Amino acid sequence: MVKTFRKCKFLLIAAFALLILLTLSSCSKGSRGSEDSIQEDKGPGNHYSFLVCGDPDGRVDLLERIISQRGESEFLVIVGDLTTGSGIQEMKRMKDFLDSKAMPYHVIPGDNDMPGGNLSNFQSVFGPDYYATDVQDSHLVFLDDAVPGIGCPGDELTWLKGDLSGAGGKVIIAFAHVPAGAPVTLSDADAMSREADSAREMLALLRDAGTAVLYSGHIHAYLPFSDGPPRIIVSGGAGASLHLSEPAGGYYHFLRVTVNDDQITEEVIRL
Repeated sequence: MVKTFRKCKFLLIAAFALLILLTLSSCSKGSRGSEDSIQEDKGPGNHYSFLVCGDPDGRVDLLERIISQRGESEFLVIVGDLTTGSGIQEMKRMKDFLDSKAMPYHVIPGDNDMPGGNLSNFQSVFGPDYYATDVQDSHLVFLDDAVPGIGCPGDELTWLKGDLSGAGGKVIIAFAHVPAGAPVTLSDADAMSREADSAREMLALLRDAGTAVLYSGHIHAYLPFSDGPPRIIVSGGAGASLHLSEPAGGYYHFLRVTVNDDQITEEVIRL
């Protein structure tokens, strides 16, 4: 039954990803190469880079290859679905692996990391499921928008509004497992409607605060999901079974994000 559900979920997400891809291909602004950039009217003072990947789904072999390509002072962001959801021991194995690499990292939960919406394993191993931090003149916001039937919970949205109000003119970069507009739940219309409402509110808060880009996973591919604002880039190619064909972005990869003053660029690096 579990395998059947995961197969159905895989096929539905793959179909949704293909629909998004077809929509983007019909728009003149929707086609991008392996590097995207955006210029925001923010203050200067950013000169750093970091790595982004998503959906390792319990695998560490590709994470090993990603981390081996890190540059000096770079950190890693994993945008959810660190595990398959099999239990706390799997979660602990992932944390032990990451801790052993002596590379700073940030993680957020995906829907696989909270079976039935239960975050207890993730929180007991990794800590808070949403938070924010400053890097130089940037404000990085890490969100949990993957709660089945809810999306981004109301108390988190309240926190997000207050957090963004104190960003103080910094360049804002956000991370969330599910790209805003994609479903978490695939078999319940009412749940999908609630998730969509939550996603719209989350995206409006990010947009109103001038967020430059939102990095997500959930779809197992590389996909420029939205031109924004904010731009939404999907990087879900760190281990889980791929949702799209290779020409459409279905390949294992990670992103190297470079922030120079108020300019943000991504390099897509295949594995």
